[in-house]
Amino acid sequence: MASGYDQGSRNRMAGTLILAGDIGGTNARFELHEVFSRNYKNNDYEKFHDVLAQFLRDTEEDTSQHIHSIASACFAVAGPVFKNIVRLTNRGWVISAMDIERSFNVGTVRLLNDFAANGYGLLTLSTDEYEVLQEGDVCPTAPIGLIGAGTGLGECFLTCHNEVYDAFPTEGGHVEFAPRSDLENELVRYLAHKFGCDGSWGRVSAERIVSGKGIVNVYEFLANKFPSQIIEGKHNVIMNSPEGGRVVSEMAYDYSLAKKAMEIMMGTYGAVAGNMGLKLLPYGGIYIAGGIAPHNMEYIVGDDSVFMQAFHDKGRVASVLNDVPIRLVRSEDLGLRGAHVVASRLLSTLDDDGASQAIKNDFKASLSSSELQEVRRPARFEYEQPIVPSRNISSDLLIVGVTSFSAALIGAGVFYFFSRRFS
Repeated sequence: MASGYDQGSRNRMAGTLILAGDIGGTNARFELHEVFSRNYKNNDYEKFHDVLAQFLRDTEEDTSQHIHSIASACFAVAGPVFKNIVRLTNRGWVISAMDIERSFNVGTVRLLNDFAANGYGLLTLSTDEYEVLQEGDVCPTAPIGLIGAGTGLGECFLTCHNEVYDAFPTEGGHVEFAPRSDLENELVRYLAHKFGCDGSWGRVSAERIVSGKGIVNVYEFLANKFPSQIIEGKHNVIMNSPEGGRVVSEMAYDYSLAKKAMEIMMGTYGAVAGNMGLKLLPYGGIYIAGGIAPHNMEYIVGDDSVFMQAFHDKGRVASVLNDVPIRLVRSEDLGLRGAHVVASRLLSTLDDDGASQAIKNDFKASLSSSELQEVRRPARFEYEQPIVPSRNISSDLLIVGVTSFSAALIGAGVFYFFSRRFS
């Protein structure tokens, strides 16, 4: 969506506004749906309210319209949300949904774990926005899994109820790392020593390997084990770079230790994704997101890739993964798109007083027919959701009544029999 302003934007400003945001440790991304969007560097602001206020000022300046109120808002946030309050993990900002509602005249606000927001973002994908790694056999309404490696390793899952998918965050990236070779057994011992304290062994999670920092951890282990293969100039660049994982992947083409580090990391990535497949049986699909996968396709695409081989390396239960659809997401704005999905859904939860009903009516009137359909049925994949047959409530009540009456007659008969027998 362009950040410019047009007549369609003017119509939106006159109607109902939906605000979405993706707030990480480094960047804050905002979008007033079909009106204006902009990204900001968090280091430039003391607190979250400051950057949000700046976005709203920029919106008014760009559109030459005053923002009186916002109907609903959802913010994807990089931290654990409790009672609609979050302290950002890598920033220290405290964000409260209630404070946002009061300070910025927003009808309703929801804070959402950033990876759960990515899960909702999946519901907006079209088929040209992902790469098919395994076709599988898509089962409508089946669970969906999402896993993504970047700065860390995130996981979430989606389940379907009444034709609508909801996303749920997990901390699956912090499960124990399970070595699959002698070399990886040495790796886990090396990392356990590295992350231990006071001489004790530390716990090694999957994220210690499958992440940007994880790539550097694996490289460091290999450099320690095979010092004769170190190329000093490249080694120094990797170890001194704040983005060492990216540097390792770029050097993998002509540096054997870097290539081996990427192979171990990507193999572990595939194994963890396969573990998700076993736990969820996600015949709605497993989606691979995050910043690492799209830039390292050579380790992922193809049945003989290290990722796919590790995904299927599950012994006697490997066959259950053959029909799981696997997709690699190219889009990098899943969080923002997912926040918009949730903000749109929030409109239906507003109180049914006059003002709230007017907001809903204005919003619906401002949507095109295709947009209105997306709000009503946000899940969109390459299959159609099945229609759930409606139930006849009157028939159900009649069945319950007849059953209860029959049970009462039987009980009375039993009581009469025993009272006559023992009287």
